[in-house]
Amino acid sequence: MESAPPPPHFHLLDHQTILRAWAVKDFAPNCPLYVQVLKPENKFHIKFADHVVCEEEFKYAMLALNCICPATSTLITLLVHTSRGQEGQQSPEQWQKMYGRCSGNEVYHINLEESVFFAEYEGKSFTYASFHAHKKFGVCLIGVRREDNKNILLNPGPRYIMSSSDICFYINITKEENSAFKKQEQHRKNHTSRSFYQGPSRLPVHSIIASMGTVAIDLQDTGCRSSGGTTLSLPSDTGKVGRRPSIAPVLEVADSSAIHSCDLLSDQSEDETTPSDEDVSNGLEYLKGYPPYSPYIGSSPTFCHLLHEKVPFCCLRLDERCQHNYYEDAKAYGFKNKIIIVAAETAGNGLYNFIVPLRAYYRPKKELNPIVLLLDNP
Repeated sequence: MESAPPPPHFHLLDHQTILRAWAVKDFAPNCPLYVQVLKPENKFHIKFADHVVCEEEFKYAMLALNCICPATSTLITLLVHTSRGQEGQQSPEQWQKMYGRCSGNEVYHINLEESVFFAEYEGKSFTYASFHAHKKFGVCLIGVRREDNKNILLNPGPRYIMSSSDICFYINITKEENSAFKKQEQHRKNHTSRSFYQGPSRLPVHSIIASMGTVAIDLQDTGCRSSGGTTLSLPSDTGKVGRRPSIAPVLEVADSSAIHSCDLLSDQSEDETTPSDEDVSNGLEYLKGYPPYSPYIGSSPTFCHLLHEKVPFCCLRLDERCQHNYYEDAKAYGFKNKIIIVAAETAGNGLYNFIVPLRAYYRPKKELNPIVLLLDNP
């Protein structure tokens, strides 16, 4: 049975957008073109644009990230909205004050050699720079861009070595040029002979990462347990006023074995070599590969978990029995992991961007969640 077509206004709006984009490209071919469309299959018609944002792709991708890391959409929403960070400060609720204060965080960029935050990390790894910049200044380094490259590398990992010409992208309440750290540094340079700069660690910093703990975990009054169950005591900054308790430091260690273990493309999990007993008992044997079909022209093939054999279409209905199984509800299947339920009007092509992140190749097979679609139209 074919999927029901989307509402007519979706196609109409995209058609108008495509025609406008064509007209602009013909009139000013050298003008940078940024286009937003609703349906992912319409991206093919405006591939000449410099940047294309698809609402349905973005929406489903954010929903998938929310399933993996709750509140991801809230973090992105706060970053893309301009705020002074003063909203909710008169509220009696503490969470509203924190939410309003952290909403003032935005993404800024600066050249590394001109930065007070990151200049000292030239020659260090990205992981080292990100950790210590957050610990010292309260800023969150999220990505870099090489001088000769237009692409921004988000969290390139410990193998990336910071260069003086790198453009650093970071999250903070205000950009470095307007911060008290910059003024302190300028004051120190102007009065080097008369005063000694004590460091900016005592200045108050409100970072969305430090305040909300979304990415960096503040291990205040807690311990970290190793695989053997032994509690590891974390060092604290005793004797330093105004500093929050330290978390485990990131060190620069030239260890080839440690570097090899950081390879994200290598397979480090134990359950990836052979199917586990749980997989066999459920009749699910996975392999890693690319989906055999693309839902629309222009979709990027993604390496993910696939079944060895394609499931018959009749088995996709969880509320009806078929010749292959006799289950009539989702509970009867006895899923080991929690079910992710998606309520949608139709199974549009955008769902591809929801399913693929949840079946990404780097996720352990034992953590894959069943996805159930509740559709108004079959």
